Amino acid sequence: MKKTNELFIVIIGCGKVGGNIASMASSIGHSVVVIDKNQESFENLSPEFTGFTIIGDATEKDVLENAKVSKADYVFVLTEDDNTNFLISLQCKYYFGAKNIISRIYDPENSVLFSEYNIDVVSPTMLLIGDLKNILVGESL
Repeated sequence: MKKTNELFIVIIGCGKVGGNIASMASSIGHSVVVIDKNQESFENLSPEFTGFTIIGDATEKDVLENAKVSKADYVFVLTEDDNTNFLISLQCKYYFGAKNIISRIYDPENSVLFSEYNIDVVSPTMLLIGDLKNILVGESL
């Protein structure tokens, strides 16, 4: 039985961001599955990480199925390529029926495409621009 505040989270891409988010989510009691193509990427997880890892290509349906994406409360798509993130996000949403997908994008212009398919995005580029803009106009971070 799932605790009321416990979430089931699937993280695709275990780089520095994915590894840190997975480790943090695991440390506060959430159930976490992390997918990455490279075994070495799992070294970005903290030693205390208690979730599951899957070595595989998340553009392949069986890998997403194995991760139980259809049951996830959140799917974070954090690979290093916008096109890959878009493809994976579409599969999660339309094939597996995932409800909450958040995808990282590097090129802010791609946000239009993702929004056409109702996929939420986080853009490190736009976050940095926003922070630097605040410095320029005299607002503190």
